[in-house]
Amino acid sequence: MSVGRIGFIGTGSITEAIVTGLATCADVPTEVWLSPRNAQIADRLAQAYPMVQVAGENQEVVDRCDVVCLAVRPQVAESVLQALRFSGRHHVISFIATYGLDKLRTLIAPAKTLVRAAPLPTVAEHLCNTLVFPADDIARSLFTQLGGAIEVGSEEAFDVLFSATATMGSYFALLHNQARWLEQHGSTYSEARDYLASLHFGLASVARKTQTRFDELSKEFTTAGGLNEQVLDALGAHRVFNAFDDAFDQVLHRIGGTVSQRNE
Repeated sequence: MSVGRIGFIGTGSITEAIVTGLATCADVPTEVWLSPRNAQIADRLAQAYPMVQVAGENQEVVDRCDVVCLAVRPQVAESVLQALRFSGRHHVISFIATYGLDKLRTLIAPAKTLVRAAPLPTVAEHLCNTLVFPADDIARSLFTQLGGAIEVGSEEAFDVLFSATATMGSYFALLHNQARWLEQHGSTYSEARDYLASLHFGLASVARKTQTRFDELSKEFTTAGGLNEQVLDALGAHRVFNAFDDAFDQVLHRIGGTVSQRNE
């Protein structure tokens, strides 16, 4: 299903990533309308891509587009959406992390079609699946072009998977910590960065090409008595992996999902 004209309320990094990715898709939208709030990003995209237009105000985006993506921060979402007038023709796709469908419906009424999605910055290069709920032809078409769409079976499952999107900062912090150690022991930071980036890219490629569980991959890449086992045991002794459980619990609670009891 082709998305001929699409609009974005909120012009931050995610909107920029989506528009950048769409510009290199086989099925490029005929028009992309951006809200004017972040003028620097909006102007940069308008100069880079001929299909991009910058609206004079948020309502103009809604008026011009049947498909409207909500990409505003949760802290300002309610005030921004309350100021807009939607109609029954609108197909709304929300990226707002802490706003569930019930809350959103009250803010975009009388729009009837509402979808939640969780695009990440790597959609700019068509490198990441995007979570979608409920299943929707337009959202599927949009995000399939941008790396893939995973249509989740329930909003509860969507919130659980959404929690994993909070690991991007800690991932790069982990790589920085490793690079810093290598630098302190004689490598240059540039050498360490290049090597670690290629190492983790290779590991991610292995994971993407197989359906093997991650714990099984860990065993495959860990030789008994070897260096990988030594590091794995050291991290386990410091309960590093348990810390992720606690962090995910807090993220899920903030999103609005239900945190399950765990057996330690």
